[in-house]
Amino acid sequence: MRTRLHYLLSFVLMLTLVGNLKGQGVDPGTKNLTHSWTFEDGTANDYVGGANGTLMGDAEIDGGSLITVNGNSWMEMPADSIAINKYKEITIAAWYRSVAGGNPGFSMLAFFGDTKATNGVNYYFFTAARQDKVNRAAISCGSESTPWSAETGVNGPEYDDGTLHHMVSTLIDTTITLYMDGQLQASKHLDANNTIAGISPVLAYLARSGYSSDPLWLGEILEFNMYNKVLDSNEVHFLFNKGATTSVEEKNAAVPQQYCLSQNYPNPFNPTTTIEFALPRRSNVHLLVVNIIGQVVKVLADGEYAAGIHTMTLDASHLASGVYFCRLQTENFIDVKKLILLK
Repeated sequence: MRTRLHYLLSFVLMLTLVGNLKGQGVDPGTKNLTHSWTFEDGTANDYVGGANGTLMGDAEIDGGSLITVNGNSWMEMPADSIAINKYKEITIAAWYRSVAGGNPGFSMLAFFGDTKATNGVNYYFFTAARQDKVNRAAISCGSESTPWSAETGVNGPEYDDGTLHHMVSTLIDTTITLYMDGQLQASKHLDANNTIAGISPVLAYLARSGYSSDPLWLGEILEFNMYNKVLDSNEVHFLFNKGATTSVEEKNAAVPQQYCLSQNYPNPFNPTTTIEFALPRRSNVHLLVVNIIGQVVKVLADGEYAAGIHTMTLDASHLASGVYFCRLQTENFIDVKKLILLK
């Protein structure tokens, strides 16, 4: 009887976890995350792939965001290091807030490609607002005289309203897609001339178009990520929900008054869980996951972090079921929480 009750409770817990996953989407994890610019440490550094950005014009980083609000601001990334033309699959994703009504021209939020004369050529881009009142992701390869006519693109409604939005585009050699705020806007089969291998690895911009006569994009970019995988709709939905409830809010929250390590959620979990910690001031942070005999099984954070609330995702797919401990240590604070991995 006791054994049957144990299995019944385990089954109910499994159904609850599955139900939560369906509502929140599916965590894509970090295995396929190749580049990530979060701006949380006050720099334009790529904390995953090392393709550190360079601030141009009057661009600045403030409050965990790249600020490009005055018409002379953008960020350049080392396109040769990113080597976008070597990808087999691509997902690009950004959290952003525009200057309300500030982008009435053909601006671009992110651009990969080259410029010949005044034209952007051999490119892939997405943008949240344009002169034709749509948002758009597009690829164009092989035409330098009229590259716009060679585009395969997908459109959605314009978002230039000064509020936070999440934009995602995926690309493989057959299809390009566009998502806004977790919802699929459009998907389109690529024309034969447009391939990932045809994208030029010469230029990579945030808040700037490859067409030199286009205006710069005005607003702030809170985060920009690249994956070497096409994320599916459930994974995009997860990123939107995660950002809307954690990373986006943390950039607008008041500075915490004290250090804190929150209990992970969900707990028990399988295989991912979210861990948050709060810093009242910039601090050197060590956030470790250890097993019951004290061995470190995962380093979640090791370095200097700005004041605020920070969110980490633990992917324990490689670990065995059991009890683990998450340990947060700063210069003058230590706390530990118990984690339960139930597979």
